[in-house]
Amino acid sequence: MNKKLLVLPVDGRPVVRSQLKHLAKLAEWDIALPPISMLGYFREAADRDGIRDWLLDQADGVDGFVLSLDTLIYGGLVASRISTDSEGSLLARAGLLKTLKRRCPSKPICGFLATMRISNSNMDEEEKEYWSSYGERIWKWSYHADKHSVHGDENDLRLSQEAKSSIPADIRDDYLATRSRNAGIARGMLELAKDGTVQHLVLPQDDNAPYGFNIAEARALRQRVNNNNLRRRVEIRSGADEVAWTLTARTISHLEKRPARNVYLSWHHPRDAETIIPRYEDQPIGIAVNSQLRAAGAKVAPDIENADLVLGIHTANQPQGDWAIPKALERKNPIRPAWVEELAQWQDHGLPIAIADLAYANGGDPDFLDLALKRLNLESLVAYGAWNTASNSLGTVAAQIQLSPLGRPSAPGMELKITRLADDAFYQSGYRQVIRQKLAAGAWTLDRAKQAFRAAANQWLREHSIPCVEICNVFFPWNRSFEIGFDLKSAEK
Repeated sequence: MNKKLLVLPVDGRPVVRSQLKHLAKLAEWDIALPPISMLGYFREAADRDGIRDWLLDQADGVDGFVLSLDTLIYGGLVASRISTDSEGSLLARAGLLKTLKRRCPSKPICGFLATMRISNSNMDEEEKEYWSSYGERIWKWSYHADKHSVHGDENDLRLSQEAKSSIPADIRDDYLATRSRNAGIARGMLELAKDGTVQHLVLPQDDNAPYGFNIAEARALRQRVNNNNLRRRVEIRSGADEVAWTLTARTISHLEKRPARNVYLSWHHPRDAETIIPRYEDQPIGIAVNSQLRAAGAKVAPDIENADLVLGIHTANQPQGDWAIPKALERKNPIRPAWVEELAQWQDHGLPIAIADLAYANGGDPDFLDLALKRLNLESLVAYGAWNTASNSLGTVAAQIQLSPLGRPSAPGMELKITRLADDAFYQSGYRQVIRQKLAAGAWTLDRAKQAFRAAANQWLREHSIPCVEICNVFFPWNRSFEIGFDLKSAEK
């Protein structure tokens, strides 16, 4: 065995590309990744022909494949929403999967293809140009039409028709045609799972609400999965950017015959598991926790006595806040010190701990983290996650849970933990707002923001006694403030 996996990411952002190398290193595996220059950049599609040639060139030297089918077929996740390619030409690109299977019949091919999201805003950064004028109306049309189809409420029918009639017919037609085309591609991928070309297929739902055209499509896909007895091969669940992480962990575990890690769930507020539906998702947070653990190859332990480790899940006993909008929590409940102390005592007795910090979307809870870092041992912490959606955070944490060498710190594990702390807990939950205010006022450029972040983040690491590293080589992967990238180096002593 080469102990090497080929991963085709959804784009070149660090969290979906370069950080996967550190994840694989937890299990002493290597990953082959395409050059960033081949991948999509924001609205610019990936070099699909170059990727095809690269993939075939690498195929003989790896043990399996984890492939973003959005990249392979459309050129990326954003490209999947704005591409004008025909369904036939896109399915022809998917024919490469059959070529791979004939060439490497014993190597698992795992793929993921997102259900096209419906953004509830008039922002067209990642959508077709008409979204800037009609995005919110399209969302209302979609939401209320599907809700009416499920519940039959005449008020939903009225709201849907009002929204629909306010959108020009040519835009409605184009939008529905794009959705229909993408749904056809998803059905084509189910056929490849059915015939064994794709060993495991994930159809993630990106940025969900409880109802919508995308939710209706997911219901139809689930029915097709059930009718074809594909439940063991196909997952349909919330998420998107974390799927390469969970599929990497799952594929390595399959190839190594690695047993599922038994994970005991410790909730800050246990009722939140059933009562809180995370932002941008359509099911209670407890379902997301179980789904992401299973996706990575782990499972929930029935009790602490049978656990390999503990996953501490921080929620706020109320709907999530959101650092990106920003939207504060409705009320700021104090952190329960007794819960953090319980986690620390398990850790003191040798039971590893991982943390999913989910009180907010798009960043961590500073009050919780200040308390946790004072009491928990960072070197023994298995993982921390608080970025973007709850499922994004949970998937990256779950993947590390499944692959981490429990009982001993590792350099790749420390790299991932510090990266997520500096990004999720410092940048996303606080310093991003500082940068946005400075940019809006014209006081800073993005270059100035890079310098300021580096200085402030390194100061934050020192204040929290996070050891022996410095942040360097700061960059904005998509030339905007929403996401940030950086490297870590050993600090001068």
